[in-house]
Amino acid sequence: MRMPPSFRVRFVSKLFISHLLAVFLISGSVGTFFYVRAMDNLTRSLRSRLQNSAALLSQSIDARELEAIRSEADMGLPAYRESLEKMRRLRRTNPDISFLYVMRREGQRISFVLDSDETDAQATPGRVYAEANPQMLLGFHEPAVDTDLVEDEWGVFLSGYAPLIHGDGRYLVGIDMRADEVRNKLAELRLTGLLSLVVSVLLALVFALYFSRGLTRRIHRLSAQCNELALGNFDSRIRNRSFDEFDDLADAFNVMSGKIAATRAELMQAIAALEKARGELESRVAERTRELQESIDRMEVMRGLLPICASCKKIRDDQGYWKQLEHFISEHSEARFSHSICPDCAVRLYGKVFDEDKDKKPRQ
Repeated sequence: MRMPPSFRVRFVSKLFISHLLAVFLISGSVGTFFYVRAMDNLTRSLRSRLQNSAALLSQSIDARELEAIRSEADMGLPAYRESLEKMRRLRRTNPDISFLYVMRREGQRISFVLDSDETDAQATPGRVYAEANPQMLLGFHEPAVDTDLVEDEWGVFLSGYAPLIHGDGRYLVGIDMRADEVRNKLAELRLTGLLSLVVSVLLALVFALYFSRGLTRRIHRLSAQCNELALGNFDSRIRNRSFDEFDDLADAFNVMSGKIAATRAELMQAIAALEKARGELESRVAERTRELQESIDRMEVMRGLLPICASCKKIRDDQGYWKQLEHFISEHSEARFSHSICPDCAVRLYGKVFDEDKDKKPRQ
């Protein structure tokens, strides 16, 4: 005999977990895909924005006006002050930009010409920048942008570069966006992705709970109707409609219940007919038994010693009454008597009459 398992997971729990995992995996995979794409698009957008801003700014600064700016002593020149003020105004109009600067390349030496920093850490003209990366070197000839965050003595940045007009590959303008600004934008995107994931999980919970409960509710309803049918309620029917495959199952159950009810009615009619036939048969058997018993009783009476009168031939019954022979035999058998007269008795009783009749007949 097969023993039931000691641990059993309910069907509603299986449905709930399976649908939750399915929706969670789908939403998680789709969310992850769009999150990665969004992160990539955001990074591309930031890099493109820096690159385009640098290219646009480079067209507003003429490298020939900066040739005279070589050292810290040249900070008093009108060209320096005017160009620096222009860069600072541009920086103030865009809060995402941390620094704007112009650099000069002379052989392998790269130095600052202008720096929009308004603090004591401002790079003065002629200050050497020794941490140039390949994207910065490319920026002396064409617009370029860092592929990754770059760290230097001023902090961690994502920078864009573009060559100045009339610079002949010796001047570039640079735009720095602080890493914390980049991280803030990425954090906003992460927060948005996390919120969307949480909403997806909540929707998955609601959907899985609704679907699993709805499905198990139909199963319980069908199980309850089966129990009613097992208890003898053959008129039980499933009335609610779900407009899915469960309707087919409900219709099949209703047809089965109707067939069973019809078969039961036919069976009850057959049983009633059998009961009636049995009653009639028992009645007929009882009647036949009674008749047989009477016949046996009569035969018993006829079989024993019968007191009979030696003269008149009357017979005495069990109650002491004397009865005519024919009457006694009629009571104790199926025989019936009809009266006639035998030839001997006819001669003995009516001999003269017979003789007269013979004399009257003509002789031949």
